[in-house]
Amino acid sequence: MSMIGRKKLEEHYMTIAETKELLERRKAEGMEENPEEPMFYEARVSLEHAERFAKLRPEQAAELKGKLVGLFEWLDERRAVKIIDLLPEDYFDIRVIFAKEDYMPTPEEAEEILKLLDEYRPEG
Repeated sequence: MSMIGRKKLEEHYMTIAETKELLERRKAEGMEENPEEPMFYEARVSLEHAERFAKLRPEQAAELKGKLVGLFEWLDERRAVKIIDLLPEDYFDIRVIFAKEDYMPTPEEAEEILKLLDEYRPEG
């Protein structure tokens, strides 16, 4: 008996909102194939988490990720996703997010990030 290995082709960082959309699509596909058990347990738990914690719509999150990545050279996709998922409200929040990173945004850079986030921040 031989096993077929899986090879990672590329890696992307997804926001919780984007993950939620992907899992909802997979669940719908699974319902067609097997209505009794449309998703594996891990995927169901992940979807429940995403439904509870996604703060933006998937298209908003994707657009915001593109804008954040273009804002500063040091702001990569991984850091942008972390910022979007947590939606920091002030410089202190940003400092906490970047506490273990190799770069700490200046107060001026943090202000630019916060201004951009304010354009997407949900009401209430």
